[in-house]
Formats: sequence, C-alpha cells, structure tokens
Amino acid sequence: MEGLTNIQNQFSSREISTDPYQIFKSFSAEDIEKIKLLAGIFGIGTGSPCAAPGHVQQSMKNEVTVEQGFNEYNKLIEFNLTKKSVDTTKTAERRFLEFIPGNRLLNTIGRKDAESLLMKISKNAPLGCYNYLKIYRTMFNVFVDWNYIASNPFLKVKLPKRQKEEPIIFTEEQINIVCESLTKKGKEVISDMVLFAVESGLRLAEENNLRWSDIDFKNKVITIGNKLFKTKSKKVRRIPFNERMEQILLRNSGRQFKNGKIFREFVFVQKNGKQFKKDTVSKSLKKVIKEAGLPNELHWHCLRATAATRWASNKVPIFTVAKLLGHSTVNVTTRFYAGLDLEEMRDAVNSL
Repeated sequence: MEGLTNIQNQFSSREISTDPYQIFKSFSAEDIEKIKLLAGIFGIGTGSPCAAPGHVQQSMKNEVTVEQGFNEYNKLIEFNLTKKSVDTTKTAERRFLEFIPGNRLLNTIGRKDAESLLMKISKNAPLGCYNYLKIYRTMFNVFVDWNYIASNPFLKVKLPKRQKEEPIIFTEEQINIVCESLTKKGKEVISDMVLFAVESGLRLAEENNLRWSDIDFKNKVITIGNKLFKTKSKKVRRIPFNERMEQILLRNSGRQFKNGKIFREFVFVQKNGKQFKKDTVSKSLKKVIKEAGLPNELHWHCLRATAATRWASNKVPIFTVAKLLGHSTVNVTTRFYAGLDLEEMRDAVNSL
C-alpha cells in the first residue's frame, strides 16, 4: 500500500484544482502508472479517466441527430435483414419524421416524445402503430448500444391491447372458385401456387423462390431456404410433401419441359421461364377474389392460415404445426387452435 500512501501525500501537498483536466495534467508519468496499477487492483474499468492520461474520456456521443442515426441504422439492417423488413423500417422512419424533425438530437427525445409520437401515428395507422412501436424499440436499443443515447424512450411506451381476431381462411368452395377463375384467365401456374400454398402452408416468398434443387422426390421432402434465399426466421426447414403436392410439382415440371424443353431454375415460373414477381401473384389472386364477389378480407396470406387451421382441425400437435409453418415460437401458432377450443367447450357444456 506504499504506492497509495505516496499518492495521498502528493495530493495533500498540492493545491488541488476542481478541473479534472488540470488534476491529471499536474500528474507525472510515474503518478499515472501508479494510478493505473491501483485501478487494476480495485477493479476499476478502463473507461475511467485513468485510462487516458491527460484526457477525460467522453462515453456518450451527444451530437447525433435523428437523421444521422436513421442513416447509420439503415446501413446495418440493409446488411442483415430482408428487403421487406428494410422497407417496413424505412416506412416507420418516414412516419417518425412527420412529427419529429430529422435535425433534432437523439439524446433529447424522451418518453413523453415517444408517447406523443405513437398517439399521433395511431390516428392514421391504428393497426400499423403496433408494428412501428416494435421497430422503434429495436432501433433505439441499437442507439443505446452505440452510445448515441443513454436509455431507450420507447421501452415503457404502452399501446392499448388489441383484441385478438380469429384467422381469416378460405373455404373449400372459395378455393375452387379462385382456382377455376385463374385457370380460365390462362394463369394455371398461379392456380397451382394457390393449391400448393393450402397444402404446404408456405409463405408467398418461400413458394415463389422454391427451386427444383430444393425438391427431394426420392424422400418426398422440400427444403425451405438456401444460400440464395433466406427465410423470414433465417432458419432452413425441411417439410414432407403429400401426393397432392407431388402432383402439382410434376404438373409444373411437365409444363416447363413442354414449353421450353428444359427445366427452369424455379418450380413456379411464367410462360417465358422467368420467376414471378410477388406482387403479380398476389394481385392476380386479389383480382379474381373481387370479380367473384368473395369477402374482401381474403388475400394470399389467408392460404397459409387455411393450411394451419386444417392441420389444427385434424388434431395435429401444435409444435408440429409451428415447425411446418416455420414459426419461431408456438405462441404465434396458438391462434389457429382457437376454433378447436370452442368446440371442446361446447362438448363440455353439452355433457352437463
């Protein structure tokens, strides 16, 4: 402890300034080395002023504006998120900038600002504001990690709980109507995609990016996700296919060979062999839904919900359905079992 005693004696023999910079400036190189040694003994981190002789370290970057923060964050997500997720984030950023200027410093945004922002957004986007809040929370957590701000103002912001709606699904009759309409319009491939979605539960992006190299006809297994296509969960999954799905696959392989004498890269392609655009597929379905006078709430994602609801109705275990759908947790899958709970409750009431 001799080193500590010497330093204490030196402090007592000097006129101590209240300016931290002047204090460290008055130390000799030998003093600094002793302080470093003592800091290590007492477990003081390198982020303390002792870590930089003659310099007080600034741990928080206080001069970062909202616009600068967004630009830096976009570089990050463009590297590790899907295009759809990036586009959604940028939409949330545009909403943000409608009410909070881009030249405002990030560290001046508090919880009250965050709550006011979400209240204003919810007036025009009552459903979208829930997704925006998730995005803002994630984004500002990154800003905390980057030392742009000290704390996340969105963490304690709460929105009113949403009433959980039952999933919207197609009936067997509605599926037949849309498939017949698509076939009459010469869109047989999109008609097959509708049927395949109902059987497999694949997302539109997964089905549209399905390649022949992903199909194992010998073991009747489909691999979802590869080096060229990342799934929503960023996890590759393998699902078996049934006879109906196999017939759809064979029908499209025969169609491709007949049209071009070769197999194309993708399973579901246009007549010229090129991959469909997702908007083209979803809008084609939406158009025949409108023309047939079917409920406007029906859209492409409802085909996936239809598959899940059918599996649930056939008593397929929830964990199995979650794996087939590629859900990260079974919490997302539980909504497809709501109808089953009702029937079980009906049986319970009737048994009294």
